[in-house]
Amino acid sequence: METARIIDLDTVRDRLSRLLEQGGEVLRSHYRSELSLQDFVDAARFREWRVGCLVFLKEAFGADSHYLKEYEFSCDSPYLSAAARGHAVLKAVREYIDFGPVARVEELAAAEVFNDLLAIAERHCAAGRAEAAAVLAAAILEDVLWRNARRRKLAIRERIDTAATLNQKLWQAGVYAAATRQKVDDWMRFGAGDTTAESRGSGPPGVMGPEAAVAMIKGVRSFVADFLT
Repeated sequence: METARIIDLDTVRDRLSRLLEQGGEVLRSHYRSELSLQDFVDAARFREWRVGCLVFLKEAFGADSHYLKEYEFSCDSPYLSAAARGHAVLKAVREYIDFGPVARVEELAAAEVFNDLLAIAERHCAAGRAEAAAVLAAAILEDVLWRNARRRKLAIRERIDTAATLNQKLWQAGVYAAATRQKVDDWMRFGAGDTTAESRGSGPPGVMGPEAAVAMIKGVRSFVADFLT
């Protein structure tokens, strides 16, 4: 069985730096054709640089990377303009590596809303309304499950699949471990009003206890932070 090769980030930076230098050399080799009156770069240098870039982008980001696809499309010939576009893609890659991925605005907004709702759930707990807190936390949890399943393009049935079904599918897809799957199942039961001895915590029979509700909210908050993708 082939073992996946791990690429060190410092190695990625070093290779990218060298490719940017080579790209600069390629751009400086430009000349104007007297026949076509078009601007070109040295073809041999361009081909060597382009192959190195393609290999690097595939190894570092994968065959489906937007960076790789953009480079392949934009930098396909030894025209000066094409080489300049390829060099610009490498600069964008450098920005990504230096500053990290930027979360989608949609997820940033959702995270802010969820944090506000979980704060409301905490106030419910403080006021002795543990069951109301659990219902609110479970609704947030289900929303995150749906977002995760959609983004990962899992086989889901809108308005038909339950939170338990989504949890099972995400676990089977390797998104998280069995222990997390079990926690999600427990939280969803709490939100549905399951007040068995195991779930009600310190509460009396038929009533969810505040300790269980607080623990659920804390767990859901961590789940949102880890899996709101």
